[in-house]
Formats: sequence, C-alpha cells, structure tokens
Amino acid sequence: MLVAVSLLVARVACRNPRGSLMTRKRPALDIERVVASPPIKMPSRDCSTNSEFNSDGDVSSPAHPHVRYLPSPDRSFSDRKQYRSILLANGLHALLIADPTDEPTAQPDDHGKGTGGTGLHTSSASATSDVEESNEDDNDERPKSETTSESDDDSDGSSANESLIDDEPEGEKLAAAALCVGVGSFSDPRHVQGLAHFLEHMIFMGSKKYPQENEYDSYISKCGGFDNAVTDLEETTFYFEIDEAHLDGALDRFASLFTEPLMLRDSVCRERDAVESEFQTNKNRFSSAREQLMASLGRDDHPISLFSWGNLKTLKNNITDDELYTELHKFQRRHYSAHRMHFAVQARMSLDELEALTVKYFSAIPCNGLPAENLSSLYSETNAFRDEFFKKLYVVKPISDVCQLDITWSLPPCVKEYHVKAIDYISYVMGFEGRNSLTSYLRKHSLALDVHTGASSGFEKNSLYTLFSVSVTMTDHGLENVEQILKAVYSFVRLLKRQGPVEWIFKELQELEATSFRYRKEKEASDNVEELVVNMRYYPPEDIITGPELYFKYDPSEIWKVINNLNEPRFNLMISSTKPYKNVAYDRTETWFGTEYKELDVPEEWKRLWEVAEPIPEIKLQEKNHYISTNFAILADDSAGVQVTQYPEKIFENEICELWFRQDAKFKLPLALISALAGFLTSMVKFQIAEELYPAEVAGLNYELYSAEKGLVLKIDGYSEKLPIVAAEISATMGRFADIFSESVFDVIKVKLEKAYYNEIMKPNKLNRDVRLKLVQPNHWATWEKFEHIKDITADDVRNFSRIFFNGLKIQALIQGNILQESAELVMQKVLINFNASAIQDIKSIESKAREIPIGTYYLTVANFRESDVNTVTTTFYQAGPVTPSLHACLELLVSLLEEPLFDVLRTKEQLGYDVSTTLRDNAGVLGFSVTVHSQEDKFSYIYIDERIELFNQYFVQVLHNMADKDFELVKTSLKHRKQTVDTELKNEAARNWGEITTEEYIFNRNKLEVEQIEKLSKNDVSVLYHRLVVDPTTRRKLCVQVVGSSELTASISPTSTGKMDTENDSRPKYRLTYIDPRNDKDSRSHIENIYSFASGL
Repeated sequence: MLVAVSLLVARVACRNPRGSLMTRKRPALDIERVVASPPIKMPSRDCSTNSEFNSDGDVSSPAHPHVRYLPSPDRSFSDRKQYRSILLANGLHALLIADPTDEPTAQPDDHGKGTGGTGLHTSSASATSDVEESNEDDNDERPKSETTSESDDDSDGSSANESLIDDEPEGEKLAAAALCVGVGSFSDPRHVQGLAHFLEHMIFMGSKKYPQENEYDSYISKCGGFDNAVTDLEETTFYFEIDEAHLDGALDRFASLFTEPLMLRDSVCRERDAVESEFQTNKNRFSSAREQLMASLGRDDHPISLFSWGNLKTLKNNITDDELYTELHKFQRRHYSAHRMHFAVQARMSLDELEALTVKYFSAIPCNGLPAENLSSLYSETNAFRDEFFKKLYVVKPISDVCQLDITWSLPPCVKEYHVKAIDYISYVMGFEGRNSLTSYLRKHSLALDVHTGASSGFEKNSLYTLFSVSVTMTDHGLENVEQILKAVYSFVRLLKRQGPVEWIFKELQELEATSFRYRKEKEASDNVEELVVNMRYYPPEDIITGPELYFKYDPSEIWKVINNLNEPRFNLMISSTKPYKNVAYDRTETWFGTEYKELDVPEEWKRLWEVAEPIPEIKLQEKNHYISTNFAILADDSAGVQVTQYPEKIFENEICELWFRQDAKFKLPLALISALAGFLTSMVKFQIAEELYPAEVAGLNYELYSAEKGLVLKIDGYSEKLPIVAAEISATMGRFADIFSESVFDVIKVKLEKAYYNEIMKPNKLNRDVRLKLVQPNHWATWEKFEHIKDITADDVRNFSRIFFNGLKIQALIQGNILQESAELVMQKVLINFNASAIQDIKSIESKAREIPIGTYYLTVANFRESDVNTVTTTFYQAGPVTPSLHACLELLVSLLEEPLFDVLRTKEQLGYDVSTTLRDNAGVLGFSVTVHSQEDKFSYIYIDERIELFNQYFVQVLHNMADKDFELVKTSLKHRKQTVDTELKNEAARNWGEITTEEYIFNRNKLEVEQIEKLSKNDVSVLYHRLVVDPTTRRKLCVQVVGSSELTASISPTSTGKMDTENDSRPKYRLTYIDPRNDKDSRSHIENIYSFASGL
C-alpha cells in the first residue's frame, strides 16, 4: 500500500564514477535457520572439474560436461526468479539468475494468517532443466515522472485512469552481471600500498581481444548501461547493468578484461592520476579520515595498518614506473585467478541460455591453482592493534563539524558465524532506541543525539577481526560530561552480562527478519548481482540469498562469547570534536589524511567507572514490540470483481485536501507508503517521536519527515496492517506540537542543524549545486543562508511557527498499495482531524519558478569555503527552455550520446579529475543539461578545466557527425528500453505517480509518451539541438559555475580583500560567498560578481 500526502505552505520569510574504493558494507553475516538442514560444504575449487560427480555428489552437466552443478540457493516466496549455481572447469563459481516476468508472485498458502513459516522457497530446478519463463547527490532535476510535459491527451487525471491493470503491457528489464575476485587491500605489498585499488582501475583499460582502452565502457554506455567497481579489504567487485538485448556482447567484453587484460604502460602512468584524484575527493570525508586514523593505530606488520586508497605518493613518488608496472602485473597474475572468482548474471533468459553464455566467455579465464593467502593464520584481533590502542584516549580534530565519542572493542572475527549472528543480536539490543533504552536515557539527559552500535563495513568486519563500536553523537553538554556517557554505556554492558541472552528478543528479531525476507522487495538487477556475488564468497551455495538475511538458530553460548568479550577492558576510546575537548593541543598528524589528534592517558576516574559499573535502573532491555504485523492478506486477491485501475484516481477533494488512490494488484506485497508536503519543525518532530516509533521502524515501518521547497514532506512505508497507526501517531504529534514543545529539545536540535549545515557548505559539490540553483530558481534557499539564519532562530520562533503552520495549507495525498479505498479515506480523514488545518489563500505564492539565463556565456566563480581544500567543482549548465515531450526526449538522447565520449576524453585520457559526468536538468519545468568535472586546483586550474570542456564541445560535434547510423540507433533503442523498464517494487511506481500529483500534471503514462517521442528523433535533430544549446554563441545560454579549491594561484584571494561579499542589505557578519575576480577583459564582460544583483535583472 502507498499513501502520499502533500502539505504546501506559503514561505514565511551520473553516471557512477568508476573505481570507487568505498569501504562497502559486507553482508551482515547475520538469521535462526528456519529450514533445519545443515550447511553444505563448499566443494573444493581447484582448476579441474572433469569427474562426473564430485565428492559431495554434485552432478555434472550433460550439455557442458566440464561444469558441475551445486545446490541451488533457497529463496523468498516473493522471489519469482530461478537460480542455478555452477562450477566451471577453471574453478570459477557462477550463479545464474533467470528473471521471468510472466509468472505471478509466489504466495505462501497461509498469507492471510501471519508469517506461519519461514518465508523460504527451496529451489528445486534440476541440473538439466530449462526455465521456460522468460535514489549526497547533485541532481536537482525532478524525477522522470515529475517533468513538465505537454500532451495531446487529457491531463486532468481522469481519462488516463480508464485502462485497467490487465491491459498494461509487459515492460523491459535490464540485465546485469558482477564478478568478485577474492583479493583486496589486505593483500597490498607494503611497498606499493593501494595496489589492489589501482589494479581495479587498470582492469578496465582494454584487453587483448578488445585492445581499445575504452571499448568496454563505450559498449556498455552505448547500450544504455553503466558499470562500476569496488575495492574492499578482502575482495574486489566489478559489475555492470545493460539493455538485455546486448548482454552477450557485454559479457564478451567483460570476461576479456579478466582473461587477458592489457594494462599497458601508458595507461598505468595516466590512471594513477585518477586514483590520486579519487583520494583527494574523499580526503575531506570524516568517516574515511577516521577509519585511516584507526588503521594507523594498528601494528605495523598487520594488514590493518595499510593505506588502502593509494595515491601519487605510493604509486609514483615511492616507486619507479617500471617497478609499478611489474608489481601490477605480478599482483594480477597471482590473485586474479578463476578459482578465486565468483560470477553472477541476471537476465530474462532461460537458465540454460545463461549457462551457455557463462561457459562460452568465462571458461577461458586462466586459473593458476595457487591458494589464496591465509592471512588469518598470521593475523587476528589479538595482534591487530598496538597495546596503547586499548590504554590511551585519543582526541581527534575532525575535518567536519562533528562531536562524537567512539568506544571500540576488538573482537574475534565473526564472518563465518552467520547462523546465530551473535554480533548483530547484541547490536540490535544495544542500539534499540525505544523506551528505557540506552539511547533514550542519553537523549533525556541531553547528553547525546544518536547512538549507533555494531560492525558492518569491511574495515570493521572481516576474516581477521571484528571491530564492535558504540558510536555516540554527543551534544555540547555531552562533550562536557563524557564520563556520564561512559557510565551509561558501561552500565548497559553490565546489564547484558546480568541478563544474558534473552530468547524471546532473539525470537522476535528472528521473526522480524523472516517476515522481511518473506515479503522482500525485488532489487534492481545490478544491486542484486553485486550483493549476491559477494555473498557467494561467504556462504555455502544454498545460503547465498538467505545467509545474510535470516537468523537460523538460537545459540546462547555464541551470544555469551560476545557478551563476555565486551565485558573485558580491551576497548579504545576516541573523541572527535570540532570544539576542542578540554582545550587540548593537538601534537600528532596522521600520515595520509593529515588528521590532527592527541594521545592522552585515560583519566583514572574513567577507569574506576568501568571497574564499578553496574546496571542503571533507568536503562532496561526492550519490551515486546506491538507494531509487529501479523496480517499479511493481499486485499486485491480478496476483492473479487473489483477493477483495479492502472493509474491513481482522485477519490476525494475539498478546499484543503485532494486524495488520489490506487489499489495494488501488481506487486502483491503487504506494503504501503505514505507521503505528505513545510528544517527545525521537522527535526524537532522527528526527535519527539523517535522513542515511540523506533519499535515501528524495527517492525518494518519506515518514515521520513523533511522540509522541501514548498512545505513539509512526510513519507511512510511498510506493512499495511500497522501503517495507519504510524500515520496517525506522526500527524497527531505534528498537530499538537506547540503544546508539547520542549526548549531542551530545541537547544539540542539547533546545534545539530548548525553542524549539518556547516558540513554541507564545506563540500564543494554541494556548494556548487547551491550556487547554481540560487541563481536559476527564485525559491531556492541556499544552505549557507540557512546556516546564517539559524543562528538567530529562538525557541519562541519555532513554537509560534508550529502554531501558525496549519493556518494555510494545501494538502495533496496519494494512497497506493495493499489497501481498500474505504480504508484509504479513513487514513486521510484521521490525518485531517489531527492537523485541524485551514486552506491556503494565495496558491501562487508557492508556485515553482525558474529564471531564464540570458543568451551568452556567464561565469559564476566562488572560492571553496574550506581554505585548505584543493578540490574544484566545475558545472557548465546549458539552459534549453520550457519542457515539452519532444525537447525532453531529445535532451535525454543527447545526454546518453555525450556520456561515454565525455568520460573517455576528460576522465580517462586527459585525467582532469576522478568524477566527470553529464546530467539532464529540470528546474521548475525549464530544461537544460550540464557537464560536471571534479578536479584538483593544484593540478589543473579552474580556467583550464573550462577551456577543456569547451574544446570537448567542438570535438563532440565531429563525434556526432561521424557517428554511424547503426550506432546512433543503438543508443536510441537502449534509451527507449531503459524508459520501458518495469518497476521492481511498489515504491518505484508510487514515486512516479507522486511526482505527477505534486506537480499537478497527472501524466501518469509519461514514460510511454516520451518513448514515442524518442522513436521519432533523428541524428540531425540531436545535432541541431546541440548546436543551438552549446555551439552557437548567438543562441546558447551557458552558465559556468565553479567552486574553486586552494592553490598557489588562488591563495591571494581572501574574504576581506579580493573576494566580493554578499550582504543582501544586511550589515551583520555572515558566512558569505567569496567571488573570484575575472582574469581578463573577456571574462569580465560575462562575470557574475553578485548572485543577487545579477538575478534581480532576470
């Protein structure tokens, strides 16, 4: 079920970059096995599978005699896909996923009577059977469904609803594949740190079969897909998604990268610049810097202390080009062996067809037969860190505005203990945020805002150790009273030991996860294969899907091991705070990220707190959760004779509210989503309801509440049975907020928002977006403005605002999913009663608007707010005009054509920066597109970046002119297929419908109309549009926004001298933009010296 409500109030005052190191979340090797069969031992993976049967009885394939079949994975009842697990002759383990679309979602027999079982479907496809069934981003554009469009069809929402769901044609689906290599940064040679990450980059640089450096990228891009890769500490994962019709060609090119990669000397010397750029881009992230600081405290001979990112120092300055080339190829030959690879592919093809493709292309990957390094025989949690790690207090100066206390235990590895998931059980109990919890206690005493517990990332959870952390986001009061926080945390650790494992809590958690798995939403193909291919490394074949999801059995002895380890005084204390703790003077600097810190003795009184710690009466274990759903009936099945419309229809309207409704008959899952459209009020409301509704979140009922351009947005989704209760609770809290207003909560939230706004404006990509939108959209409030204004907001301001907020609303609502129309109306009536609102008087005051950029070229150049940050972000925006179906289609096709050559020239060949992208923009119904380059100012100046973009524009004219018709048609067809891709879950379809309602356009079949427009386009149409928007100076409307990093050239610019400050008629000191003066007369004619002055003339 989905419900959406919009509160509108008058205002009162890319493509994924490739090679992301991303310490990604490892599958939470976390559920009691609900199917009581023992785990199957993974067959030995040598390089030979010639026998008909292996020692475990796995059958050999008649069609491919050198392929062995492994047990198929157990799957959810809501999972329609078919699976086959095979082992190739070279030792490569492959998972084949056939994704039929014409069979109904499987439903358990007792779906209306509670969970009633495990939610598992045991795959039974035989070895020889065939399957007959064939969301920190920069985007400011509205979702595809929200783009304004003219149409010959009626757009009042009525005629579009006449067709029934049964008439909906089957849509397209994308195919995807992923390959995981069992080696990561833990295997880096100490003299070439970052080598595993660098190799991940280099693998893409051509193969013997396809020697052109960008052939793989080019093919994937032209066929409507994308690709990416991730380096973790113990594995490296490569994946792509593509139009299904071109899977064969993509697999051919993909496999060739691992069969005979080129990794030429010239590519090696260029691509390390991309690694450096990626490192510099991430250098200002607190989480990455803190993780590296933790690594630096490890023993020098332990892999934890390695610098996994790599940069020019490790890949150039400390090594010769010849040595790097040799080490790279040596590392690849040693570790990139087929028997250490796992592969997953998903498409709407039969299992036999997928098997044939896999055997055809991946059997040739060489196998060296060498065993993987047995790191766990040498390293463990006992020798990971130096002794002082557990004996000292570390006070850190973070790059971001944070105030955080981390208590970290080094525990034995738990990646193999997935049946009980003791670590995750403890994390669940300790991180609970409901009544009488640790989090609730710290919030009530104004000591903390949030508490996060557990271990999830590859750095925290791997085969060598587990870093279990209690991370406390402190208030200023908490920073001044750290000992009170420690006392509370220590008391909870003692409470765990006194209470021991609690079986009913484990069983409740087990039930929640089993229910979630039973009705799990379908993932996008690329997300699914990326997740499963990593799972294949850690779970036996039948548990590849269930392993990370389900709690298989209750074993108190395993839980006791964790509890006892937590009660040992082997933990690290780290305080990270922008506001200096006790006015310490930092005297140490971490080598790679430059993080300043201080090492202190742990105060004696803190040691005594640990020694005498006892449970605090105010802190208890959780109570039973009354939000857990038990009724999972699919109402569309029970409503015989009821016609289900393909699109939402309006079922209620008055002067305040309009309600749209659509019952789900497609996804047939007991889910719902509620959304409603006015930063302080939302943050305080969320803080007020957090304790009450945390059990609801645990039970699968999720909600969001945030401020948007026109008002407030409230979204709730989850199981239908209890969702109306959550909607009623949130709307009731909002309606009576002025009466329950808390000044202590106000003080906490004000500091939290100040920190959040500060951290946002310190990010050059966020500042670039803010600066551009401040000029283009009149109603846009920039983060730096909010940061300044919030300082003057008082408790009375917020209290009074909450009283008048409901005096002048327009409420838009959508309810869609597993709910009856009568129930939908009751939900909305309850919300209206709780709000007790009146209608808005001037609806025009909240209309979205966009400014027209004058014909010409305009530069808006400002300095990065963080003076030490070398990162520069350049966005060149070309405004096109008001949206029409034909213009939108042509722009979308243009962006698709631009993407690959832009990345190849500016990123791969010229190495201007790690992140190069192009994006279609929709600002309040005015279209355009942009080119964005993230670079480093100490390497390339912002002026040079703009020049290279301009030269690329001229180059692309020739690319388009010389493009073969078949290549153009290929890109066009792929774009059409992508727009026809079927929704994988209710939320996707609901988001499109919601966008149509909030923009009041109601073109629910927009994708279909846009596909029709794309079909009509010719290469000449795109060429003419590109010439008008980009090439012709008499017609183009170019706005180049640049946030410039620090360098020798920009060092002279200061807020008090050359920089021109925004005062906006306010003499009060502000966090203001520093404009960079033009360098020559030509620039001065088109240089924007003040956003407000320039915008006032538009």
